[in-house]
Amino acid sequence: MDSFDLGRLTDHDFELVCRDLFGELLGVPMELFPRGRDRGVDLRHTDAAGRSTIVQCKHWPRGDQNGLIRRLVREELPKVAQLKPDRYVIATTVGLSVDGKERLRDAFAPFVRSTGDIHGVDEIVAELRSRPTLVRRHFRLWLSSTSVLQTVLHQERHLRSSWLRRRLPRVAETFVPHEGFDRAKQVLDEQRVCVVAGIPGVGKTTVALMLSAWLMGNGYELHEVSQDIDEVGALWLDDTPQVFLYDDFLGQTTLESQLNKNEDSRLLAVVREIRETPGKALIMTTRDYILEHARLKHDRLAAADVTEAASVIHLTDLGLRIRGQILHNHVHHSAVPAAQKRRFADRAVWQPVVTHRNFNPRLIEETLRLAARREQDVPAAMVANLDDPQRIWERIVEHELTDEAVHLLEVLLTLQTATLSELEESWSWYRKELDRDADGRLFRRALQVLEGTMVTLDGGNAAFHNPSIADYLRFHLNAGRTRIPALLAAFVDVRQLYRTIEAARLPDGGAIREQLRAAPESLADAVRSTLDTVEDSLSPEDDGLAAHLQWVLETAELLGAGPLAAVVLEQTRDHLYWTGPDERLAALAEAMQHSSLIPLEHAEQFSAMVDERIREAVEERLAAGGWGYAMDLAEHLPTNTLDDPALQESLLEGALDELRELAGLTEDRLTDGHLDVIDELLDFLVDHEAQDDLPEEFERVTAMARRLADARKERRVRSAAVLPLGSGQLLSQRERDATRDHAVVAELMRGLDQAPPVDRSPAGRVTAPVVTRAGGTPTASRHGPEFSVDPSRRPG
Repeated sequence: MDSFDLGRLTDHDFELVCRDLFGELLGVPMELFPRGRDRGVDLRHTDAAGRSTIVQCKHWPRGDQNGLIRRLVREELPKVAQLKPDRYVIATTVGLSVDGKERLRDAFAPFVRSTGDIHGVDEIVAELRSRPTLVRRHFRLWLSSTSVLQTVLHQERHLRSSWLRRRLPRVAETFVPHEGFDRAKQVLDEQRVCVVAGIPGVGKTTVALMLSAWLMGNGYELHEVSQDIDEVGALWLDDTPQVFLYDDFLGQTTLESQLNKNEDSRLLAVVREIRETPGKALIMTTRDYILEHARLKHDRLAAADVTEAASVIHLTDLGLRIRGQILHNHVHHSAVPAAQKRRFADRAVWQPVVTHRNFNPRLIEETLRLAARREQDVPAAMVANLDDPQRIWERIVEHELTDEAVHLLEVLLTLQTATLSELEESWSWYRKELDRDADGRLFRRALQVLEGTMVTLDGGNAAFHNPSIADYLRFHLNAGRTRIPALLAAFVDVRQLYRTIEAARLPDGGAIREQLRAAPESLADAVRSTLDTVEDSLSPEDDGLAAHLQWVLETAELLGAGPLAAVVLEQTRDHLYWTGPDERLAALAEAMQHSSLIPLEHAEQFSAMVDERIREAVEERLAAGGWGYAMDLAEHLPTNTLDDPALQESLLEGALDELRELAGLTEDRLTDGHLDVIDELLDFLVDHEAQDDLPEEFERVTAMARRLADARKERRVRSAAVLPLGSGQLLSQRERDATRDHAVVAELMRGLDQAPPVDRSPAGRVTAPVVTRAGGTPTASRHGPEFSVDPSRRPG
């Protein structure tokens, strides 16, 4: 039978669980009070006649029976004698024997009526086993279920990233549910797809991991998408509940090099497929400003399918009580010395942290992680880091690291993730440009210094420990602390170019732009030296050279760099055979015609070549029965070519063939993806007065399109009606009493003064050996606090 690890709960978590549990056991609503200044009353009910029932909650998972009895008699009995309740109930996470219960009954008589009013950990766990609905309302309690823990923490064979395997147990220890999490959970319930957005460090990845854990505990397998949405198709198993996690799907800094492989259209297709497939879920994270930028750049990301799935985590979701719990959990589970932990029990220490305007869970976590490696004043360092978020990395990068380590970080900023051989090659070229030694011994020493603090190594790949390090290094570049021409000369992959220009495009990248503008020849040389990596790094089947040259030309315009435009001229003059989509060639031709850096005669010659190529491609696609694809291509033709009678006749014949094919489909085979094609097809036929050529087919397809559109509208209306209601209900439950929240946090933090040290040694860590699927049948709930995970449920 399933059990619960109540030791994973905080004191406040335990009180919340007891409020709901004893409300059911006693059949009355219970008021929740913080301990201490409220005279020892944790839970209370007072009836109309003035009779009171008090429930005392003692969360002491590492305590023993004798110690608990002594503590209750010494601290609580005098308060109970003064309160004189009609009934006194004790709930504790300490195991109690028959003898122990009788001793407590005798000590608290007549307020404790019988030993039935004394509930040890075994009785509480037994009551929780019979109340799955109550358990599911309390996320941390649900997560402490042994079967859930086995499933969440033991899915190693599905978690390809060792970072994710390490991160899940850590997040499970420190996570505090909040309104933003509840909103995201409700969106995922309704949509099966959720985009978790927010500012850096607010906890987007934490929320995404806990949403994943929620589904994993109900029988879903978690699969990480690390590079491209196409990985979903490779991981897809028809008969297996799966959740796909795509962290930072638009990148960690900006989106200029993201979604550059037609991924916006493929992403939308996957979103629609998952929304229509039982037993599948997709969770993505991104920074909120990047998401807004993406919607402007990629029309498809502004579609309702993505917009309705977005859930933004706000700083206001982290109220005082939530902040206090976050700080407590991170301090309690950190590896800092016990003496430093105990300092946070003092209100004068914790209050400046939880009320700080820059409170940020990531900064809290990083401060504690780095403090565990050195003796220092942890509370003072935490406040200083909140005052100046750049400080946490600036002191290390600018004052503590060797030159070779700093140079490695600068190179890694341009790569983000790289194999060790790729990283060493680029680092070596950079060091040589700087006239510094660049032997393998120095590289390995630099890597050893950085590993575990700022850099992680995973399967032979290096990456930053978290995005805040990359954020600081962009500031480092912008402050002129890097020789940009030397860095450009060290590039071994075209991705390094993209990320450098991304940094220059950001609002805080003005100085980087000026440094690049002052070194146009170095930038042009970097473009030429990385041309041979374009096909491999940027996916030739989707982008290829044409898309890259368009980006080069746009960069040239941004920087006023004639040498960059000269590279575009060289490549468009000499290349007779082009790979990649014709749409990319058309976009390049248009960019060249509008560029002041490209001679007009050359731009017109290139455009004529592209027009002829596209005309041929349209005819080929029509011959193959792909009218929709042909129309997409034809949009890139100039008006005089598109109005050619022969081409128009071919497009019309293809449209009638498409109409016949659609009319022959049954409605159950039509999806939302067909609707846009059908609308375009019907409009085309009406514009060409051809609807009467196949009147029955035209009428049938029109009727199907109308019903499909109505069904989509109904789903959206339902979702729009449900989501604000849920958010409003959550908001109404928020604890707004600042005095009470302070008391709750104060009591929580006082527990740090008595908490034994947490075992953070390898033997004490939670490990993840093999996957175990959770038993039982998931419960579906459309409204209310439960999260529906029924694999058979259809969206909407």
